[in-house]
Formats: sequence, structure tokens, C-alpha cells
Amino acid sequence: MHIFADQISQVSLSNGNLRITLTQRGPENETIEAGTLIIPASQANNFVNGLANSLKGLEEKLKAARKELQEQ
Repeated sequence: MHIFADQISQVSLSNGNLRITLTQRGPENETIEAGTLIIPASQANNFVNGLANSLKGLEEKLKAARKELQEQ
């Protein structure tokens, strides 16, 4: 399943789970709820760190690609 989200509208902790409500912009620029990401609270730190590390790796690849294009 794929969910497109523009932003996070709410984060809460309930029954040992971190609930992150994801939203997107509608055609009239209104906010539409896209879904809720539910992560066990005990895994939230690992999840967030994994996502952050993945984004850092992607950023490094993009910088290298830009540099390569500029050198051509």
C-alpha cells in the first residue's frame, strides 16, 4: 500500500503505540487525512533513526549526482 502525505497533523501515544496522523493537501488547498502510521512505542526510536539515516544517505547521493552534473 502506498500513501502520499504532505505533512503530519498529529502525533499521539495510545496503548503502547505511537500514532502519526498523515495528511495531504486537497484540490481546494484543504487538509485531507491520508492515514495513520502506527508504530509500537518500543520501536519508535529505531524507526525514526532508520528513517533519518536513510534520508541522510539519499541526501549524500543527491549531492554527489549534482556535483557530477556540474563537472560535466
